[in-house]
Amino acid sequence: MLRRSLSLQQRLSTSGFAIAIFAITLFMAPSVQAASCKIPKSYYKNVACTANSGYFLATKDFGAPVALMNSKGKSVVDLSRYQKVDASKISAGLLPVLRNGHVGYLNMQGREVVPAMYDVLKEGQGWARPVSNGRIVVKQDGKYGVITTSNKTIVPFSSVISDIDDYQNGVARVRKNQAISWIDENGKTTSDPNGSNNEQSTTPRAPASANGNASSSNQTLPNRFTMLQPRQQDGKWGFIDDNNVTMITYSFDEVRPFAEGLAGVRIDETGALLILVASW
Repeated sequence: MLRRSLSLQQRLSTSGFAIAIFAITLFMAPSVQAASCKIPKSYYKNVACTANSGYFLATKDFGAPVALMNSKGKSVVDLSRYQKVDASKISAGLLPVLRNGHVGYLNMQGREVVPAMYDVLKEGQGWARPVSNGRIVVKQDGKYGVITTSNKTIVPFSSVISDIDDYQNGVARVRKNQAISWIDENGKTTSDPNGSNNEQSTTPRAPASANGNASSSNQTLPNRFTMLQPRQQDGKWGFIDDNNVTMITYSFDEVRPFAEGLAGVRIDETGALLILVASW
């Protein structure tokens, strides 16, 4: 898979709100279009869009989850027993939830198909990962592993693993100590989709600077398989690549992770969610 390189090119001010236009490069520029997420009428005071256009999140004033609503404004899933949910990471019909300090996954019928038994993640991607290619990267007892959407362990939990990327096109990148390798959806070692040797070493990453960029002295393994991840800085959100390099500046009040070439960002004063769609 070729590397995606994104940059903020233009901001326009129209009718009191800003529209951000991104150029997404895949050795040739794809077309980008924006679509609005419209919140349905309901008796809930605080309602936000989610990563699934058919569902909306109702919360209390202090942010605690209340319910998932459908496009008609009707409550379809009670979320009141959860400390947190991450509606920006609904994927494959599963919503990351936090109950009693542990991470689980809830389906759109309100059933916990993955019990709340996993560690809270402490990384740039947030406290939980979304489903990717039917797999979920989780932690248990401080160790990374991979499970299916039915909670079957695919990659056994190991202290040797320092990080696992989300799956893309059936493969995921794994870091073990200073070595990088690739695994398939069954957790078996596979070839590097970029055509390099399957297992390579890399130097440790330098700490990110104040603006979120990695030090220029940091040398990492060249890689075209890049995922952009949301990160917050000074109250604003942007996107970084695998090397902690800022690819989209910190300009947004709210963002959604990239998934299948699109990401949602909220930057207008009315609270509408603009979804940037990349097609190639």
